[in-house]
Amino acid sequence: MMLLLCSVAAAGAETQHWIATPNETIWHGEYTNCDYGYAVGLPTGVIAHSDLPPSPNHGFLISAADPATIQKVGLENQRLVDVYAEYDALGLGGARAYLKWELQQDRDKKILQIKDIMFQGLRAVRARYRVNTRNSSGLIEQLILFRKSAGIVYVIMLRTTARDHAADSELFTRLQAGFHLLPIPKGQCLNP
Repeated sequence: MMLLLCSVAAAGAETQHWIATPNETIWHGEYTNCDYGYAVGLPTGVIAHSDLPPSPNHGFLISAADPATIQKVGLENQRLVDVYAEYDALGLGGARAYLKWELQQDRDKKILQIKDIMFQGLRAVRARYRVNTRNSSGLIEQLILFRKSAGIVYVIMLRTTARDHAADSELFTRLQAGFHLLPIPKGQCLNP
């Protein structure tokens, strides 16, 4: 598998940035989502994991503990970067409202910081909060953007531990820097 990844990466810019495995799609170099109009440049050596078609193409996961892993990454990972987009089906109308709704889903959170910002011309909110579970405490950082013209919410989220926050936050920052908007297609587009 790793040989296949290396050969695809060495083939050049004209090559696709994804490989379908029996369990998932893995991405290197750049993740592109034409359905939701965004792409994320992936730092060298970082592998992103997404569902196989025809599952909905919302986004990807990266193991913050081992960003280069080609092993399947799931939401159960304690240290994780989750980047996704979805339509504002609840009609919340903004990044702050989306965050508020999300925070109400689990009351065992301690807010550390919430700040409204502009990010790539979109209204956005940055949030950091602590989540307590039965066995441990975790730290969540989020950047939530709202694309009003298309009714799309974009979320870049880091889930980590207090001990690993500094290292994982660096990856989170690099992924935010690699995020960029694409035009929303007027018809059908082709994602893997």
